[in-house]
Amino acid sequence: MPAEIVRFCDLSQDDLRQWETMVDSVQGYESPFFHPHFTRIVSRHRNDVFVILEREADAIQLVLPVHKSGRTAFPIGAPFSDYHGPVVSPDWDGHLGYILQNVNISHYRFTSLYDLKNRFVDLASETDGTFVCDISSGSAAYFENQRNLFPKHAKKMRRLNRKIQREVGQSTFCFDDKDNAAWDTLMTWKRAQYRSTGRHDVLAPDWVRSMFLDLWNDGVEGCHGIFHTLKIDGHLVAGEFNLASKHTLHGWIPAYDHQYSSYTPGFLLQDQIISTAADEGIREYDLGVSAGHYKKYYSQFQLPVLRGTAHGSGTSVRSASLGSRVWNTLEGDEETKVGALAGKIRRRYGIIRTVEPTVSGRLKGIALAAGQILRPSTSEAAQETADTE
Repeated sequence: MPAEIVRFCDLSQDDLRQWETMVDSVQGYESPFFHPHFTRIVSRHRNDVFVILEREADAIQLVLPVHKSGRTAFPIGAPFSDYHGPVVSPDWDGHLGYILQNVNISHYRFTSLYDLKNRFVDLASETDGTFVCDISSGSAAYFENQRNLFPKHAKKMRRLNRKIQREVGQSTFCFDDKDNAAWDTLMTWKRAQYRSTGRHDVLAPDWVRSMFLDLWNDGVEGCHGIFHTLKIDGHLVAGEFNLASKHTLHGWIPAYDHQYSSYTPGFLLQDQIISTAADEGIREYDLGVSAGHYKKYYSQFQLPVLRGTAHGSGTSVRSASLGSRVWNTLEGDEETKVGALAGKIRRRYGIIRTVEPTVSGRLKGIALAAGQILRPSTSEAAQETADTE
């Protein structure tokens, strides 16, 4: 049966049931980003949410939720979807390019596509890896293993714990805090961080904050938000908003009070989250891509993800594909200023286009980005350091 593309709101209850069954039964789709509830929440706040389906008889073989703008599609919830891409049945052997052509999509741009069985690796222009903490054996076993691997880091964390208690006070941790004021503080900190590091403020659009709040307040077992806090005398020191399924926890929006930066509260919070998550039955704590300089202390392995563009098959798309290849050639010359600039422009515009649904928002973001890229106010090192927050 030819592929079809429908608005999320037009899916039948049977479609949603089959989608959820695929996520629950096919190994590898444990991430809450693949659950239909994630797309449901996003669709409440954006009107460009569609789902591409391919069936065999009445059985769904492929589900790909997207944002659609003209003939371009990009991942649902981007740039916040740490994992995305098609959810497919174990025996699916189709071709994504033909599917896109059938639903009149010229190209689907992805940044962190999870490729369960190497079905889409030929579409990738880059590969990366997410850092994953295996906590399935419990917190005691996990921390013992990490202490053996990184004894200096473990010693440092014990020293900092004693130092903050001695100099500031006893800290309290809450794994699932419902403190709305603290949540607002976290978002304020994170937005300030984006501005100070010269990044686009992806928390500015109303739909983003509404999506977070709905995931926090109206989640389901397979996809719900959890807010963790570290406080001293009721004062928020560090916080992190995560997305969780039954057995998987995703690090998502972390930040801390820079007044306490000498105590590395982000690390202290990380230890507490892992310890409690293991006791709550979480098997994997996924820290996402980038910032390996600190994530290496916590993760046991990496899951490969892909960045690139899937083009719809057909003559009308080949010219667009040629343009992409020319741009990739420029960007691939990383040793030159032109190559470095091309890479920055592509990444920045990709974020702006996905997070800003209005033309005015995109134009404003592009204008700000141009000034920051041509006259950078912060170093790359400062931006990398911000990832630990």
